[in-house]
Amino acid sequence: MAEHIMGIEIGSSNIKIIEVSKKAATLTVHKFSVINTPADCINNGVISNVQAIKKVIAQELSERKYRARKVVSVIQSNGIIIRNAVMGKQPEKLIKELLEVKTEEYLPVERGQYQIDFKIIRQFEEDGVEKYELLLVAAPNSVVLPVANLLKSLKLAPIMLTIPSEALSNVFGSQRRLVYEAAPNVLVLDIGGNSTTATIISDSQAVLTRSIEFGVESINSALNDVAANKSLLDKEVSDDRISDLIRPQIEYNIISEIERILQFYFSNFNNGSIKKIYLVGGGASIKGMRTYIRDALNIPTEKLNEFSTVVEAPNVEFEPYRRFFVNILGAINGL
Repeated sequence: MAEHIMGIEIGSSNIKIIEVSKKAATLTVHKFSVINTPADCINNGVISNVQAIKKVIAQELSERKYRARKVVSVIQSNGIIIRNAVMGKQPEKLIKELLEVKTEEYLPVERGQYQIDFKIIRQFEEDGVEKYELLLVAAPNSVVLPVANLLKSLKLAPIMLTIPSEALSNVFGSQRRLVYEAAPNVLVLDIGGNSTTATIISDSQAVLTRSIEFGVESINSALNDVAANKSLLDKEVSDDRISDLIRPQIEYNIISEIERILQFYFSNFNNGSIKKIYLVGGGASIKGMRTYIRDALNIPTEKLNEFSTVVEAPNVEFEPYRRFFVNILGAINGL
């Protein structure tokens, strides 16, 4: 019998919980929840009120009878630093020690204030010397430790904390792909409540990720009727209204930022053009979003609707919620 694994992702607007079983390359969804995050409890990935969040998660786990104890969690924050670095080929143990001793030489962080990890993304030879290209990740203790302590206080056993870019590598990468087909170079836009995360996946690796401070809540504010209409996802909105009120906001806050990200990618990576844009997260369902981004950037764009290796257990209607769980499914898929 396949082991059950839980995934938890705590955002500023909602908390996503899922329980799956993993057998070979197939993930079976047994339960899932999307619940509101208590107000003013998390800001930029930093949990300020652990008890309030613990209460709502514990209640959901109890009421829905989640059975998994092992848990994977995805953390997000502008404070997470991701860098590429080149280092002479050497054992991974020595690389870890070097990063701990000479942190500031590789990352602009203060030693002891961050959790630092690395991944070897390629091996190459330069001037007769074998070298590694590393992907370095530094996550602030202020983000990591409250999440780890929260999970343990819920009597869960954390087996991995990861970041969206690494999770997405396990969604679109050739080795652990969750989608039926994926172009060699893709841009993933995760349009969340308060922000949008742009990640470029190239050659099965996340090579660039940036956070844009603009999300669904910002769009709703632009509509100036939040009180009467909690979300664009809950109400049909005419194309004319989108054009008049939403598109200028998207143009200024998202499209311009994506253009800068793409310019940086083309200048610093010799990996070819972006072949497709995938939209995930709650904002992917906003009417007209896909068409506008496609036309503005002249790149084929689609909402991520299908997973090739994710199935539903009996009586589980997961399909309408798939885009909310892309990160956490990718994280579990990488185990």
